[in-house]
Amino acid sequence: MRLKVTLAKDSPHEKTVTCVGWSSTEEVYSGSDDNQLLSWTVSNNESTRIARFNFDLFPTDLQFVPRVGGMTGGKHADLMLITSADGRFHIANRGGRVERSVEAHKGAILIGQWSNDGASLLTGGEDGFVKVWSRSGMLRSTVVTSENSVYGAAWSPDGQAIVYTNGKLLVIKHLTPNTKPTKWKAHDGLVLCVAWSAACEMIASGGEDCKYRVWDSHGRPLFSSGLHDHPIASIAWSPNGDSFAVGSYNTLRLCDYSGWSRCLEKPPTGTILKLSWSSDGTQLAGACANGKVIFAHVVDRSVEYGNYTATVTEKKAVAVHDVQTDTTELLDVPERVIQLSMRYGHLVLTTPKQCYVYSANNWNTPTIFDLKDGNVTLLLQSEKHLLLVEKTTVGLYSYQGRLAASPRWPNMRLESLRSQSVALSPDTLVVRDVADAKLLHIMDLASNRTMQDTSSTLQHSMAIIQIALDQSGPASDRRVAILDKNRDLFLVQLKTQHKDFQKLGGQIQSYQWNTDENMLSAIQDTRLIVWYCPSACFDRDLLRLCSMQYDSQDLGRSPRIHDFIGNAVFVRRTDGSLLNIPISPFPTLLHGYIQNNKWSDALNLCRTIDETTLWACLAVMATQSASDALDIAEEAYAAINQYDKVLYIQHLKELPRPLQLAGAALLGGQIQHAESILLHNGMVYNAILNHIRLHNWNRALDLAVRHKTHIDTVLYLRNKYLEKLEKDEINTKFINLRKTVEINEEKILERIEQEKKH
Repeated sequence: MRLKVTLAKDSPHEKTVTCVGWSSTEEVYSGSDDNQLLSWTVSNNESTRIARFNFDLFPTDLQFVPRVGGMTGGKHADLMLITSADGRFHIANRGGRVERSVEAHKGAILIGQWSNDGASLLTGGEDGFVKVWSRSGMLRSTVVTSENSVYGAAWSPDGQAIVYTNGKLLVIKHLTPNTKPTKWKAHDGLVLCVAWSAACEMIASGGEDCKYRVWDSHGRPLFSSGLHDHPIASIAWSPNGDSFAVGSYNTLRLCDYSGWSRCLEKPPTGTILKLSWSSDGTQLAGACANGKVIFAHVVDRSVEYGNYTATVTEKKAVAVHDVQTDTTELLDVPERVIQLSMRYGHLVLTTPKQCYVYSANNWNTPTIFDLKDGNVTLLLQSEKHLLLVEKTTVGLYSYQGRLAASPRWPNMRLESLRSQSVALSPDTLVVRDVADAKLLHIMDLASNRTMQDTSSTLQHSMAIIQIALDQSGPASDRRVAILDKNRDLFLVQLKTQHKDFQKLGGQIQSYQWNTDENMLSAIQDTRLIVWYCPSACFDRDLLRLCSMQYDSQDLGRSPRIHDFIGNAVFVRRTDGSLLNIPISPFPTLLHGYIQNNKWSDALNLCRTIDETTLWACLAVMATQSASDALDIAEEAYAAINQYDKVLYIQHLKELPRPLQLAGAALLGGQIQHAESILLHNGMVYNAILNHIRLHNWNRALDLAVRHKTHIDTVLYLRNKYLEKLEKDEINTKFINLRKTVEINEEKILERIEQEKKH
């Protein structure tokens, strides 16, 4: 990925350009010390004068109100915020007419920024104040009073906090009252600029110490650049959060979100005072001290899958290289490429008006269909569908271009959707709620076109920062991996009535499912771990046997998983280099055999290779399978010396068929499945007894009450349990039932003996 830079030969600005802002993806406005407001057409770098301000209005910052949700029209759609050196800010329309001017600060306003939802704005100035205003220009609060000039400030992604500069410090100030601010020394010199990404929630800053740095949302350092020749004057995050741009004297740099530099350009611009991204994240504009406006387009974006690599070589051209045959296909489209993705034998790219779907078997005749709103902000692929998120709509399409569904869910705000908060599989869509980060909306893609009525929810105890769905296997076994704010990774089976959170590990920095099989890779602390059978997480010993750990100094500090395809995990180091870490091919073969119900082949593979990891995976999958595989599970557990489980399986073989299936499900950690088997066969007592043995007392009592049987048995066994522990009853359910249910020990024991005989 790099920037292709263009500069207009002749600039109508006579003095320093101080600010730039995008009115659309094709038009940029610029303000200058010559009091002119110009409009630039990006395609040809031609300018038109929109307005000439009063002689005393020297603009310092410019930004159009963000177009989010339903704000695509109306009187506020084209408003722009212009701050000036005389301490005023102005709200003007796209024609340059000032509709409202507000005296906000003493001295110059150095920063002005709309909130991400466009409902309010902030200003920071030489007087050390940071103030929050309504969209109409009414003062809401003075958030910060500082002794130092505020050179930069930015909104948090949720609009509930701001980060601002204070000398050499950066400070995060929450807008809720009585909240202590977070401050830290960010640079060795004056901090000149700061930006807070709405997508990845990271903070980037630049200062007079000639360095730029990256921080997390708590102020912890993630990256520090080398020494530049000049101070860092401007910094800006791309809308999707995967990169940011840095401006200095005759210097424009594009950086990965983790900090390392993707490309460096040395245009003759003087100091680049302001940087601004287009809403689609493919274009960049900068205000230059020599009176010019710099434009840059992101090219050489590439995606890899299998033996193919697709690269955006020009605005409207994509080159697909096949490394096996060493051939290259050139794909030309009539408009610039915005989104690019390649998975499951299909290359999908979007332009401002259309979507193109290419098959790896035929690059000459793509499937083309028109977009509803244009400007696709998110593109996800699964084996059967692709998901397009546009300005106001979400569309689920087949690879033949047919609209399969239009998903909808509560609190649906498409401008807040990011790849970390949406997960797509062949049969399920999961979305994190915008208002409540602990809540997930689960939608069955096979139900209907809207899916709003049939969606279910999943509530976690902590805020969720990333979700991902497995891609293989039947829909009934679909699982979602959840990474919460504590960096704990959980696995949840979705198609069950009672969804249990089973912990895979802690201190997880990044993770990703395999594209073909249900294997999961993660960076845990500073090592790579691959779970060949993540569903073994109900048993820590089995999970350890079913995993591979790679701990090497080659990973460096703070690596992250870039992709997990086939039998290789691609890990990105902090210096930008990409490591290809191979894994054993045999777990992939084992998954394939079991999915195709070829148990004899799976068993022969394990006998031939004779590895503990393979035997452990086979044992878990045999007990979790709907097939009758107890004999295979018995041999697999014997091979890994789990003799207690071997004896249990031998015991199961002597039981009736329903108890066999339920016992195998319990051995595989599928408690709800075991319960449903027993209830389906009328064995209510056995279902209740299983939960009592697992100390799931509430569930045991709920089953007894619902089926109106063995309520006294549950209470009696609960009393015996508490007597042994010498504890008093504190559960209100049991306390209330004790008052109304008579416990006759002799009758209860007699009924238990009768159940055992059945």
